[in-house]
Amino acid sequence: MKKTGSLFLGSLLFLLLFPGLTGRAAAQDLQVEATVSETTIFTGERLTLSVEISGSFNNVSRPVLPDFDGFRLLSNTPSTSRSFSYINGETSTTYSYQYALIAQDAGDYQIPSIAIEIDGTEYRTDPISVSIVDRNTSASDPSASSRPDIFLRLEVSDETPVTGQQLITDVVLFFKSGLEVNSYQPVPGWKAEGFWKEELESGQRPRAESVIIDGVRYRKARLLQFSLFPTKTGELTISPYEIVVSVRSASSRSDRLGSIFGGFGTNQRRVELTSDPITLQVDPLPPIDDAHYIGAVGSFDLSRTISTRETMVGETIEIETRISGTGNIPLISKPGYELPDGLEIYDPRETSSLNRRNGQISGTSTFTDVVIARRPGTFTLPAVDLAYYSPRRNSYVTETLPEITFTVNKNPNAVAASAQQQSFDIQPVTGLASWTAPADNSVSLLGAWWFWGGLLFPAILLLLAYRWKQYQDRMSSDQHFARSQKALDKAQERLQEVITQSEEGDIKGAYHSLYKVITGFIGDRLGLPEAGLSDQEYVKRLEQSDVNPELVKNVKLLLDKCASISYAPETSHEYLKSHVGLAEKILNKLKKDL
Repeated sequence: MKKTGSLFLGSLLFLLLFPGLTGRAAAQDLQVEATVSETTIFTGERLTLSVEISGSFNNVSRPVLPDFDGFRLLSNTPSTSRSFSYINGETSTTYSYQYALIAQDAGDYQIPSIAIEIDGTEYRTDPISVSIVDRNTSASDPSASSRPDIFLRLEVSDETPVTGQQLITDVVLFFKSGLEVNSYQPVPGWKAEGFWKEELESGQRPRAESVIIDGVRYRKARLLQFSLFPTKTGELTISPYEIVVSVRSASSRSDRLGSIFGGFGTNQRRVELTSDPITLQVDPLPPIDDAHYIGAVGSFDLSRTISTRETMVGETIEIETRISGTGNIPLISKPGYELPDGLEIYDPRETSSLNRRNGQISGTSTFTDVVIARRPGTFTLPAVDLAYYSPRRNSYVTETLPEITFTVNKNPNAVAASAQQQSFDIQPVTGLASWTAPADNSVSLLGAWWFWGGLLFPAILLLLAYRWKQYQDRMSSDQHFARSQKALDKAQERLQEVITQSEEGDIKGAYHSLYKVITGFIGDRLGLPEAGLSDQEYVKRLEQSDVNPELVKNVKLLLDKCASISYAPETSHEYLKSHVGLAEKILNKLKKDL
């Protein structure tokens, strides 16, 4: 059963809704729902239990209440209310019963399922979990008095992850019931060094619930949510997160009147809040022997398809590998396949689509290899075992992509063209013939330059063709060499994407692409992994390659700017244009040094 419920807290700029936990039973257009006013309360406090029936019905009986552990029922006679609504030509009735309970014994309890008969049919709600805290024990806790009225905390889904594991990180605001939160503004520049981070999309205003910390009641509201992916092992620290909050204390009557007529009272204030850093122990992934690990950590579905099963010599064939699921989609590496002789592979394509909703990063990475057959025949791509790591299982998951067989036929158009090229249009020569005697100063055949040129020219063409064939073979078989050769072209394409994104107003996306321009060029030139390295590792590799220290300093500066500015709320086009110019200068110098 779904659990819902809310309590309204007024504010000027946005509302924080306070949900109670509910149990609901539904059949067609009829809904029966149980809710409680609080899910965590002190001993001796009163809890309101509500049972609400809504929909179209005729007769409803009073709820049959069970025995309540940890609570005492004040009265079996509930307070009732009834309302009607008319929507789309249909009348709906809402009937509610409210009971008062007193919390008695500390502990964790459940409000049992409640039965109610409607039009001769029995319906039941789900149980509701409630915690009771001993007021006397909490009051004697010395740490209770030291807690502030409002504070910020980062909450991480796992404090002992593995490299590449998705960590859901919540930015949570805690404040006492006497405070009203009007607005908040994140301070730009949060870097989370050592992690790849993506901000998740909520689509809802912050919701708050009641919690008790060290004997003090607070309201807890999640403001923002991020997905963090550790990029290296060891002890990593998530840096503090900072926000500026506009709050005020519970308003007096005069303050409330002033608020109604445009004033804000005298107790309005802005508070800068900083969370404590969180230290995580990131474990390395275990070794793997029998499968090809693609750098994926999470839960995925893997598939491989081919564009056609029958083609002709010289025509392109697309081999597409799709990796879909939940996890580190942006950091997955391209799978490598063994191709039969007679096939040539060209520049592969990679596309990714990310879904930042539903409290996690999910999506699809698609890798497309463009292959051309140079001879006819039947070709088979062997089956391959690809592996990803599942944090839920604490082990690798191996999926086998079955072999793919396709046929390549001769191209009849190519044969006709070849035959046509071999025919010569010879016309007879007619007319008068003129005869002349050879001169005495004729040159011997061995001394003629054109004789030796005619002998050497085919040899030179053969040597150039051989060298070109060697280059093409190496480009198709040596991935690192191919990446190095195409590094500059790829960087120029990405720079063009930066300019396009800037013109479209996507400054954040432009800085994200500019970051890939530099890191992608360095990785392609030095044969580094396509993802998963930190800024420090890129800088370290440049230093090890004896790159000019001043150039290394500029690279580090630009990477830092991209990492910080890409998450800033606003940045000007001129500011971005200056960084694009710096990136072009860096690429020209790196092209010479690497």
